[in-house]
Amino acid sequence: MAWRDAWPVDCRFSIDRGVQEAQAGRAFSFRTRFTTEQSSAVYLDTTVSAVRDDAGRIVRLLVKAEDVTQETETAAFLNTVIEVLPLALTVKDARTGRYILANRAAEKLFGRFEGLTGLRASDVLPAAFAEWAADAVPGMGSQSTVYEDHAEAGFRYLAATKLATYDDEGVRHLIGLTEDITQKQRDADALYQALEQAEQANRARSAFVTNISHEIRTPLNGVIAGVDLLAARSTAPDIQEVTEMIRASAAVLQDQLQQLLAVARLDGIEGPPEVETFVLGDLIERVVRPAREAARAKGLAFVVEIAPALPAAFVGDPAGIERVLTPLLNNAVKFTHRGEIRLTVDPCQNGGVRFACVDTGVGFDPALKAAMFAAFRQQDDALTREYGGMGLGLALARKAVRALGGILDAAPREDGGSVFWLDLPLSTAPVQTTDEVTTDPVDRLRVLVADDHPTNRRIVEMMLESVADVTTAEDGVEAVEAAGRETFDVILMDIQMPRMDGITAVARIRDAERAAGRGHVPVIMLTANTQPEHVEAARLAGADRHLGKPFTLALLFNEIQALLADAPARTPLGRHANA
Repeated sequence: MAWRDAWPVDCRFSIDRGVQEAQAGRAFSFRTRFTTEQSSAVYLDTTVSAVRDDAGRIVRLLVKAEDVTQETETAAFLNTVIEVLPLALTVKDARTGRYILANRAAEKLFGRFEGLTGLRASDVLPAAFAEWAADAVPGMGSQSTVYEDHAEAGFRYLAATKLATYDDEGVRHLIGLTEDITQKQRDADALYQALEQAEQANRARSAFVTNISHEIRTPLNGVIAGVDLLAARSTAPDIQEVTEMIRASAAVLQDQLQQLLAVARLDGIEGPPEVETFVLGDLIERVVRPAREAARAKGLAFVVEIAPALPAAFVGDPAGIERVLTPLLNNAVKFTHRGEIRLTVDPCQNGGVRFACVDTGVGFDPALKAAMFAAFRQQDDALTREYGGMGLGLALARKAVRALGGILDAAPREDGGSVFWLDLPLSTAPVQTTDEVTTDPVDRLRVLVADDHPTNRRIVEMMLESVADVTTAEDGVEAVEAAGRETFDVILMDIQMPRMDGITAVARIRDAERAAGRGHVPVIMLTANTQPEHVEAARLAGADRHLGKPFTLALLFNEIQALLADAPARTPLGRHANA
C-alpha cells in the first residue's frame, strides 16, 4: 500500500499539499482525525518537511505526527461548557485591553452578534462601566458591581463580576461574568414593598418569592452544575482556576437567594420545627467549613471548641440551627480583618446547648443592636457601602431562633470585636451509624430527565453520561408518554413546566403504573421549587425524593444512590451488581 493511502481520504489533500510544500523546501503542518477500529476518534498534528544532504538536495521527506486527542477533546468540551453557560462570560487580555473570548450569552447581552473578539470594553459598554471593567489592579480579587445601561432596547440593570489571572509580569487576563438583572431588581423592589404590608400582602409575597426562586435557581443551576462538571473532567490548572472563580461568584448569588427565600419561609412559619436526630460534630463541621475557608483566605485564625461534656448526638432541628449559625459566622468573617474567629459549644446552665461566635472584628455600638436584627438594616449606611450585603442575615437568624424556641443575643467585647450567642433547648439522643458506601462501578442506568430548560437538561445529561443512558423530555406530557413507552430505572422530574407540570406528570405516571400492573419507578424531583408545600405536594403525587436547584454533581449522585439502595431490582450507584 502506498504511504499516501494510509491516511484518511478527507485529509489526502493536506498530505498532497504537504508533499508539494516540502519538495519546495517549506514545512507544512495540518491536523487530521482518524477513526480507530473501536470507533473512537484520534487527532494528530502532522508536519511534513524535507531532509537534505550535504549539498542541499532533498533526499527524503520527514513526516512527524503528534497525538493531540486529549488536548483537542478537552478544548472542545471546555468550549461547549462555556457556550452553554447562561451568564455572559468574557475573557480580556489585560495588556491590550481587547476581548479574546466571549460566549453566545455575552454576544446576545451586548448586542454584538458578529462577535466581541478584538473589541475593547469602551466599544461595547457604557463609558462609566467600561472604565471599571478595563481596570486591572494588581492583587485584585473578585470584584462585583451593578450598573445601569440605557441600551437601545430600553433601560436595564446589569450585574457584573470581574476576576483576574496572573503571570510573572502581573495581571494577565480579566474574566468577566455579567447578567441582566433588570427583572430581578424590579422584583426586589416589589419584595421590599411586600415586606412592609399586612398579612394579606405577606401571603402574596410568599407566592411572589416562590416564582423568583424558580426563575433564579434555574439558570443558577446551569452555572453551578456546569462548572462542577467541568472541574470533574479536567485537571488542567488554568481550567481549575477559572472554575473556582466561577464557583465563588455563583456561591455569592446562591447565598443571597437563600437569604431572600428564608425571609418568606420564616415569616410564614406555623407549628413546631422539624425534629430529627443529628450528630453535633457533623452539624458543626458542615456549618463551619465555608466560613473557615473564607477566614483562612483573609489570613484569620479559625477555632472551634466543643465541650467534652456534651453528648455526641441530640434531637432537634439541624437545618434551623444552620440557618442561625451560618449568618453569625459569615458576619464574623466579613467584619474581621485581623485576629481570629472562635466558635464555642458548651452546655447551658439551665440545660440545652449554647453556641457562641466570638470575633476580633469591628464590633458594634450597643445602642444600635436592635437595628442589627432588623431586616434590610445594618448598623449604619457606611457599613453597607464598605461591606455590602442585604442586611438580612441577623434578621433571619432571630426569626429562626424564635421558631426553635431558643434565645439569640449579642454584646460588644471590651478589647474589640463582638460575641453572638445562641441558647437552644436540645435533648440528647443515641449516636446512629451508617454503612459505608463503596465507589465501585455500576451497571448503566436508564434515566428519564424531564425539564423545560434546555441548559439544565443538557447539564444533567452530561453529568450522567458515564453511568446512564438518558432520555429527555421538555414537559410533563412528553415525560408521561416516555414513561409509558420505555422502562426506566430513575426519573428526574422538574416541577414547573409548560403544558403539564411535574407534579401532575408524576401522578399520571403512578396512575399508569397501577393500571398496567407495572413496577414502581423511583422519581426524584429536581426543581427550583423548594418550599415545604411543594415538597409535600410532590410526595403526595408519588415522588420519592426531592433535590433543590442548584445542585452539584456529588449531590445528584448521592440522591440517586440513596434512592436505588432501596430498590431490590437494581444495585445502588457505587456498588457492583454481583457484590
